[in-house]
Amino acid sequence: MRTVLCVAVLAAATAGAAFADVVGEYSGAGTNPGGEGSYTCDVTITKSGPVYGVQWFFEGQLGYEGVGLMKNGLFCVGYASSGGYGVVVYEVQTDGSLQGIWATPGFDDLGSETLKKK
Repeated sequence: MRTVLCVAVLAAATAGAAFADVVGEYSGAGTNPGGEGSYTCDVTITKSGPVYGVQWFFEGQLGYEGVGLMKNGLFCVGYASSGGYGVVVYEVQTDGSLQGIWATPGFDDLGSETLKKK
């Protein structure tokens, strides 16, 4: 299911979507599915060939790690921790920020997240 969501979202991207180098350090802010609270985080994105590594830190502690790919201006990441897993799809904005929606098992709604380069 997670793979199907990623593939469907990536296929729906327009050919003219902006492409940006997403590697770097970010400050993040998000909302949980169904409006069940909000959070802040720090995110590090690295790259090796076409594969991206992503780490989310909450209050200085590693919370999630993921692997991602870029296609047509969308950045899709599968992530996991000892407490769970999920998928996030970010749209790369012209200012270099990332606007995302995310899903994880146990919720019937999507969360959202915005990352801004430090």
